[in-house]
Amino acid sequence: MAPRGEAVSDLPRLHVIAGDAIIAAHDFRKRLGRVLEAGGVSVAVHLRARTLPTVRLLEAAEWLVARGGETGSMTVVNDRLDVALAAGAGAVHLREDSLPAAEVRAVADRAAVETGRLRIGRSIHRPRQAGTFAEDIVDYLVLGAVYATPSHPGRAFLGPGAVADAVRLAGVPVLAIGGITPATLPNVMAEGAYGAVVLSGVWGAGHPSEAVNRYLEVLCRESVDEPA
Repeated sequence: MAPRGEAVSDLPRLHVIAGDAIIAAHDFRKRLGRVLEAGGVSVAVHLRARTLPTVRLLEAAEWLVARGGETGSMTVVNDRLDVALAAGAGAVHLREDSLPAAEVRAVADRAAVETGRLRIGRSIHRPRQAGTFAEDIVDYLVLGAVYATPSHPGRAFLGPGAVADAVRLAGVPVLAIGGITPATLPNVMAEGAYGAVVLSGVWGAGHPSEAVNRYLEVLCRESVDEPA
């Protein structure tokens, strides 16, 4: 297992979710490629497929891993440990209803001899959950929704202060999700967020690559030291 400092130092601060519509698009390579080229080593792309056939998810993951080898970007597969391992992804991200993180770590570590170390991320929706995940099990946590988000209208949001509460309890980096725009990003960074996870902020923009650049400009300016 890689030392914790190494795991944190090369964890991208900007994570961009690509959902079913992007992965299913005939030009998904072109769309994702623009994000990778704009973000380079500072961006991770999450493949979040909820309705697509596994074969299409694997195709996208394998392409993204290969392209990431050129740009330095990280590939993250949401929920599907099997696809993450098969494609050689950099990380698997777990929802609350995914397999338990400890069981995923056990499987990932057994496979690491052949595939290399797989990072594990986990979504949390309450700050107090941050203290329930040991740092030798998960590599980062995603807390949200921090702000109101168009994808979940009417859902209660936590507010940026919740980020500080989670950071105090967590032994790993905490990324913020939900309504994170270049304008709101400084607020969560000031509360100790390591970075952000975004979807509509990139794909809803007229030029996704320019949106990535705007996020990275803020992250470069506002970055705080990662948790010890």
